[in-house]
Amino acid sequence: MKNFWRALSLINKIILLTNGVVGVILLFAYLLPFIPPRYFEYASLSVFTPILMLLNMAFIGIWIIRRQWLFLFSAVLFLIGLPFMHRFVQFSKSKPAPKDHLSVMSFNVRLFNHYKWSEDSELRNKIIDFIAQEHPNIIALQEFYTKESGSFPFYKYKKFIYKNSKDKIGQAILSDFPIIHSGSLDFPHTGNNGIFADIVAGRDTLRVYSLHFESFHIEDTEISKENSKRIFLKLPRRFAIQQAQVELFNKHADSCPYPIIICGDFNNTAFSYLYQKFQDRGWIDSFEECGTGFGSTYDFPYFPFRIDYILADPYFKITSHKVYNDTPYSDHYPIKATFIKRK
Repeated sequence: MKNFWRALSLINKIILLTNGVVGVILLFAYLLPFIPPRYFEYASLSVFTPILMLLNMAFIGIWIIRRQWLFLFSAVLFLIGLPFMHRFVQFSKSKPAPKDHLSVMSFNVRLFNHYKWSEDSELRNKIIDFIAQEHPNIIALQEFYTKESGSFPFYKYKKFIYKNSKDKIGQAILSDFPIIHSGSLDFPHTGNNGIFADIVAGRDTLRVYSLHFESFHIEDTEISKENSKRIFLKLPRRFAIQQAQVELFNKHADSCPYPIIICGDFNNTAFSYLYQKFQDRGWIDSFEECGTGFGSTYDFPYFPFRIDYILADPYFKITSHKVYNDTPYSDHYPIKATFIKRK
């Protein structure tokens, strides 16, 4: 071993040490989706798993270029992480949405720019026009502003749900089909929430959830100021709150007699404990089924983040998935999926 180390050039030693540190952290990150954040504060490291995976692939390339067998270490880590790779990137070609299938959209509309985060004075109208033009059969809207409840005459059935009468911020589910029942999950001690609507579509009744899990409360300006320590300290508590919220959702969904479609802003990546709880229950991710590329849903300048999802139970077959990343009307991009009933 000493002779091997001495034989390496200084640059190879530096690369190897860095590779080793990244590799050990990545191996640890692969375990994080299975560790409850309530009991392990470093579960929030899962946010960085996609970055670590890309770095690991970069080391494979570096060692191959330098004609070193040391690429095998990163190659083994790559193989271990293959079951997670489809959560991060899809290489299938995107398919057009079938017109005769049930279409469902999820969109965090950021209060229709009520607090002027954008200088575009027409942003509110652009959001409404976009929804009218796309007109999915069902749409779930997170961060809905109460004064916009009259802005969607092109949907016959609508539910606007706020946690209490004083709230101006809530969620909405709009539908072309009758809504026979609806309600709120009432996440405790937070402004975030989950709502649902039971919808009769043709001969089928289904339940649509709109979930908005605990936010990180991190702005781009914070990152640009390099307040990395303060940002990272926020994450463990947020992850623990999300764990409690997904447990509440699972309990609520257990009593549902209908097939379920889930929409929402999860405020977490597909490498998190939160997301893993959906995987454990057999929910099918529309991006993993029919997506393409990285599927980024959050307008983040430094890295592709997929934190908005549409999932369904196996009763449905997902036939398409689309991210509207050319629609800069919020800090989130709208996503849409289409479904048919499995035969």
